[in-house]
Formats: sequence, C-alpha cells, structure tokens
Amino acid sequence: MMIRPPLAFIQMALSASPSAAAAAAQRIHHHASNLRTASLPSSALRQQAEEAMKATTPPKRHASIISENTTVENDTNKPMPEPLLPPKRVLIVRHGQAQHNPRAEAAREAGCAFDEFLRLMELDDAHDAELTDLGENQAQTARERYALSDVELVVSSPLSRALRTADLVHPPSESSESAKRRRIAIEHFREINGKLLNAQRRPRSDLVQKFPHWCFQAIPELDESWTEELESREDCSERGYRGLLWVLQQPEQNVLLVCHGGILNYTLNGHANVVLLDGRRQSNTDSESEEARCVTKRFGNCELREFVITGWDSAGYNNGLSNGANQLEPVITLEEVTLSQDLSL
Repeated sequence: MMIRPPLAFIQMALSASPSAAAAAAQRIHHHASNLRTASLPSSALRQQAEEAMKATTPPKRHASIISENTTVENDTNKPMPEPLLPPKRVLIVRHGQAQHNPRAEAAREAGCAFDEFLRLMELDDAHDAELTDLGENQAQTARERYALSDVELVVSSPLSRALRTADLVHPPSESSESAKRRRIAIEHFREINGKLLNAQRRPRSDLVQKFPHWCFQAIPELDESWTEELESREDCSERGYRGLLWVLQQPEQNVLLVCHGGILNYTLNGHANVVLLDGRRQSNTDSESEEARCVTKRFGNCELREFVITGWDSAGYNNGLSNGANQLEPVITLEEVTLSQDLSL
C-alpha cells in the first residue's frame, strides 16, 4: 500500500507564496541557471546568461516512462503548474568500486544477463562490502576533479562503501564555518536489499564507531529489513522515491547524494511518479561526450551527475507521466543538467 507524504511536506508546500512558486517553475525550465551559487564570477554569469538565451526548447523527456497510451502536451504557452516545493540542486554519485563489483560489472558492460550478473556478485560477495583500492582511488580522483565546496547537505546510504565514498569525495571539514553542513545516512538509499551479503548493513552502533561524523539517528540499531530473498524492483524503486521526497523536504538547496547503481536505476528509470528529463546543453561533440550519454544509462562507479529536482502536485502535472502514476502522490522531476564548469564555486 502506498504511503502518503508526511504532513510536514504538505505544510511546507502550502507555505510557499505564489510568486516564489512561479519563479521556481521558471528556474527548472531554464536549465536551473538560478540554482547556481550566487557568488559566481562575472565570466561565469555571462556564460550562464548565454546558456539561458539558447534554452528555447523544453527538456527532452525520458521516453521509457511514457506509456503508449499517454498523451503528452507540449504547448509552451500553457502556464506551468506551481511546484509543491522550490527546486533543489542535487549532485548524485554512485559509490566507488567495491569488493563485489569487479567481475560482475565487467560482465554487465559486456552485455551479460541479469542472472549472470547476480551469480558473479555472489562469487565475490562480502558483508557490507568495502571499497577496493581502485574504488578508493576513484573517489579521490572525483574529489580532485569536482571540489564540491558548495555542498550544504551530504546524504548517503548506510552501507560502508557509500559512506566511505562520500567522505573521500567531500571530506568533512573541521572549520566552524562548515560545521553546519549535515551528513545524514538514511535507509531509503541503500542498495537493492536482500539475498546478497554486500546489501546487508552493519549495526548502527558499529557504524557510529566507524563513521563518527555521520548522523545515524534515522536508522534502527539492527538491519531488520535484510532477508534471503532479493527485494523486488517495485519495492526498491518505491523506497528510492520516498528518499527523494525526504530530500525535497530538507532546508538545504545544494545536496550531495551518494548511493548505489541498482537503486538509482530502479528509481530514476522505473517509478511511475518519477519523471527524468534531459536539460543538458546540446553540442556537436563526439559520441563519447557527456552530452551524448543517454540520461537513462546506469551510473558507473564514482560517476557524478547534476540534477535539478522538483516536487509537483500530480493533479496539475501530467507531462511525461505513465498511466501507472499514483495521482495521490507528488510527481518528482529530475532534470539532468550539464555539470557546472567549476563545482567549487
């Protein structure tokens, strides 16, 4: 049975003024240029202004979640509905390579069946699998490349490989200025649960000792959700959807989310109330470029993508929804945008 969003979500939505909501709707349909940090240098501001001028077409919708019987309206003159909450900028990272990944991921890239992918993971399985040396290096490289100093909230799966990746990609700071940046682990974003030991988390008390700078108050002491049966695609995507609703309720505007390839794939590409949009700049670059990558492609280890995430009243938002959408639940749009030139600003 579907659970309705918490009362706090509705209360925050009703507190938004019409003018603020309208402004938020404009931001998400202009590639989120106003969601960048206000302290950008003049050259970056000029560049963003040029990008906004070029953004004359609506974002491309993720075709796989539009059913054959769904009519999509594309009237650019039709006023957009008011969002339940203003957009947020969310940087999503998959964890670095872990102990159970090497053979299974290589086979997946070669096009193996899902059953073979699971078999190879079972051969290399390990309880709450740690990062490999390569995984540690991948996270260090991501840190050097992106320098995510503008992040206000770090959210992670409670599995060690995600927590460790988050600490390497965006290390906790000891300065008083950064002390307010929260680091929270929540169950919603753990990997597809069950069957494999790498999906089973440690007791909360062990995690507190291992990662003392993280908040684990939202998770129970013992992992009572893990079973010997693999979690269904529907249950996993619903859990991820609830996690995205939770992110939308937080006060921070710039969020770093570190989790797993499986739950990201199921949630972004398979939940009826999640609409994935492509708002990246178009270019004439070769097929290996970031712009050429399909937005639905599975995340690689330590791959970072930038999104604008918005919650909408499903009664007023119908573009891109499948017929299986729950009309009593909010619609969540995730518009992937071209990575900021300098994420440290």
